[in-house]
Amino acid sequence: MQPDYEGLLNRYSLVLLDARGLSRETYRAYMGDLRDLVAFIRERGEDIPDRRCVRAYMLRLASRFDRASVNRKLSAIKGFFDYLLRQGCCSVNPFGHVRSLRHREHLPKFLNPDEVFDLIEAVNDPRDRALLELLYSTGIRVGEAEAMQCCDVDMHRGFILVTGKGSKQRTVPAGRRCVQAIGAYLATRGIADPIYCTEPLFLGRRGGPLGSRGMRRVIYQWSLQAALGRQVSPHVIRHSFASHMLDAGADLRSIQEMLGHASLSTTQRYTHLHVDKLMDVYDKAHPRAKEG
Repeated sequence: MQPDYEGLLNRYSLVLLDARGLSRETYRAYMGDLRDLVAFIRERGEDIPDRRCVRAYMLRLASRFDRASVNRKLSAIKGFFDYLLRQGCCSVNPFGHVRSLRHREHLPKFLNPDEVFDLIEAVNDPRDRALLELLYSTGIRVGEAEAMQCCDVDMHRGFILVTGKGSKQRTVPAGRRCVQAIGAYLATRGIADPIYCTEPLFLGRRGGPLGSRGMRRVIYQWSLQAALGRQVSPHVIRHSFASHMLDAGADLRSIQEMLGHASLSTTQRYTHLHVDKLMDVYDKAHPRAKEG
């Protein structure tokens, strides 16, 4: 008899929210991954998937998604079946033997400063301008922008409070242009000082919170308006922030703190973009490089 996957998914969703402290983006992605798997299992008329079913599903994922996405989906699936194992719904995790795919190292995509300025200057909508200024000024994730409340913005000191992955909070400096843009947007909502306002920082056209999908759509549409010649995502803006900070001489530890990276090795990916600059610094600074 097939387990009550719908009921189990509902209960597991609470485990994800309470125990693991995932970001909203990751939570939504995991639940989507698991619902897709359950639909696949039902199509095949399986109860607990056997090795043939597991192999067929992994082949389907590999044909449709890149390695990073496949690995994320596999992580979600393994966690779900570990939960079913603890609940006594299965005797073994059917995906437990599946190994993650090796990552191919991809350099982050980013815009040069002129392209970022052109993009922001093309925006004449107060909300959208505030959103773009915030993402570029701070390098925060789109899911973190979605979760922000008005009171998370310190208009006087120029800082914002960011709730990141695992519900960890960090304080990030925001530039003058960013603070001004947020202030102008909030003024259209009748909010002079957001310090006591717990409303979402960004609202959709119907008055509800602006979700991450809506934010992506906003950025994509304005990138077309600015005629950048390519699609721009929130993550491209985040990468641009990190790259431009590194170019300007910011140290990796500071960038790591602002980006909310748990590991410095994640931040170090940006050094690959600046090999020529690093070599120039080496040639000028290292005693052995000056010989001959």
